[in-house]
Amino acid sequence: VDMPLKVGVLGAGAVGAYVGGLIALRTKSDVVMVGRRRFVDQVSAGGVTLRPDPRRPRDVHSIRPMHVTVDDDPKALAGCDIIIVAVKSTATADAAAQLERIAERGGFPPHALVLSLQNGVGNGSILVRALEKHGVATLPCMVNFNVVWDSYASDDVRDGCRIRRCTPAKPGMPCIGIHDLPERAVADGTGLVDHPSVFAAKKANLAAFVEALRETGLVVSLERDILPVLYGKLLINLQSPVNALSGAPVPTTLSRRRFRMAWRALVLEALDVYDACGIKPKRPYVPFLPFVLALPDWAYNAAASLLFPLDPGCKSSMLQDCETGRATEIDALCGEIVRLARRNDNRARDEDAGAGGEGGGD
Repeated sequence: VDMPLKVGVLGAGAVGAYVGGLIALRTKSDVVMVGRRRFVDQVSAGGVTLRPDPRRPRDVHSIRPMHVTVDDDPKALAGCDIIIVAVKSTATADAAAQLERIAERGGFPPHALVLSLQNGVGNGSILVRALEKHGVATLPCMVNFNVVWDSYASDDVRDGCRIRRCTPAKPGMPCIGIHDLPERAVADGTGLVDHPSVFAAKKANLAAFVEALRETGLVVSLERDILPVLYGKLLINLQSPVNALSGAPVPTTLSRRRFRMAWRALVLEALDVYDACGIKPKRPYVPFLPFVLALPDWAYNAAASLLFPLDPGCKSSMLQDCETGRATEIDALCGEIVRLARRNDNRARDEDAGAGGEGGGD
């Protein structure tokens, strides 16, 4: 008889607790969620309440405290088959170090996989550098939905952890994209290659986890190359600083053309940088996004109700961070575009110098 998956979540904030909660609710997996002390107290006192469909606000599901393990110590993740990293990008290095301490003591099974469910593009590489030397594979992922932790600021922990999804599923689009393992074992950055039996176990582990995610109702895609997907998602995330500056929910922010034009300017700048760097983002509506954002308010609002339906209270994670006084992910979003531009500029300068300065200017 197959043993149930043991799924761990490091960084049980809104996204981590939502995904972990769905897995605990709708599958036979054992779930361990590691978060801040407030999260642990809320779940221990009142469990987890999920609202997974913004079109059906009365569709409410509760998870009792005894049906999920919560802790504020990452050591609780030892022995997990799957470890979901859902911390803010500002905390990725610390999360990598915490997982490395477990891995170097043999705390994870040989088939263990770490999945990065985070904003930005560079989190996976930070985790890889810490974990691949211990034989733990890291798979970057793209999350294509927004959730809000309604009870985050509640004074009464007995309210439990209440999380609602703000964006409905979009036809033909995955909720989560996962970087797939290769067809066969290849050397990692340390030059090591998994034994065929270990690699087969990792493939089976990933397949079992994908099946578990699908049992929750989440649409999942496996991607041979996740980077184009992450760069496509980054364009969408560039609305986060605009939403944070507006101080209003996302639908209210985007109903006003001046805010949409600010987002549009960030998208166009990013696309110019992508083009210079040879990056081709994968996203169905990327070619149409600048056009749609430039529409008059009446036309955009009509189109958005069909193309981008949102819960009226939907807020970007960056606005939520600003409201609670936490560090934002601005460096992982806008900062990524700046770093790409600088690298491309340096590459151009190097090529120019290598050509004897023929293309030089002032």
